[in-house]
Amino acid sequence: MDYAKNGSLKKNLSDLIKDKWIHKLRKLETIINGLDIIHQQKMIHCDFHHGNILTRYGTFLSISDLGLCKPIEYFQLTSKRNNIYGVLPFVAPEVLRGKPYTLASDIYSFCGNLHLEFLHLMIELMIFNLA
Repeated sequence: MDYAKNGSLKKNLSDLIKDKWIHKLRKLETIINGLDIIHQQKMIHCDFHHGNILTRYGTFLSISDLGLCKPIEYFQLTSKRNNIYGVLPFVAPEVLRGKPYTLASDIYSFCGNLHLEFLHLMIELMIFNLA
């Protein structure tokens, strides 16, 4: 694997705000396609958040930290249903309630929280730019 010299998406959120909309959309598409590849393999990432999305160059991003990634079948075992993995704010509510991880859990991590990071940063930039 190549070194991601630009670090994580979390580290580069302020730079992302400055990008043109077409570049933002391409980056989102890259993230979604990467997660789709994981899901096509019948795997669940279980720790999907902006710190695990690496910015390499241009609009090329990659999903990292597959250490908690598990096959879907793993969570069908009753003994594994209550294990919680990942960064708490990005864990789907149903998982916190004791349900097993599903493909939808990764989607929640992406849609449910990453967009809040973007929104928070945009509001922060607007406030400081108005001051």
